[in-house]
Amino acid sequence: MDQTEQALTILRLLRCCGRYLHHHWGDGRGSQFRALRILNEQGQLTQRQLQDLMEIQQGSLSEIVKKLEDQGFIAREREPSDRRQLLIRATEEGRNQSRLRQEKRRRESQELMKALDSAEQERLLELLTKLLDSWEDRDPHNHPHHRPSPLEGGGEG
Repeated sequence: MDQTEQALTILRLLRCCGRYLHHHWGDGRGSQFRALRILNEQGQLTQRQLQDLMEIQQGSLSEIVKKLEDQGFIAREREPSDRRQLLIRATEEGRNQSRLRQEKRRRESQELMKALDSAEQERLLELLTKLLDSWEDRDPHNHPHHRPSPLEGGGEG
């Protein structure tokens, strides 16, 4: 197999891996749980602060916040010093759901990666990081994907 054919095969396999993770690891609520995780780590935030941390559009965040609030996972309150500002915080139920999600991710990640031993996983991580770095270097002003934390969701955020 020549280098071009090899590159095409690798990219197709990466796409297949991404599709598999999107359908089997994500539950369609990745952005919601990412927002909850950030609120758990940061405490209460304004909607603008959360939007900046998530690096998403305001309309997308409004939809996420509404869904989380409808489920009782977050609460919105007026900022005492500036009544125009709304602060968002995770509720006790939201913190519990976030913790359960992280525990589930840990179990699932071990299951998904069991085909590779520890050294192979480490090497794969190095190679994927190197590849992503080179792609970002090609277009330093357009980084549509953030670097995920170890327990973050798949294709939605």
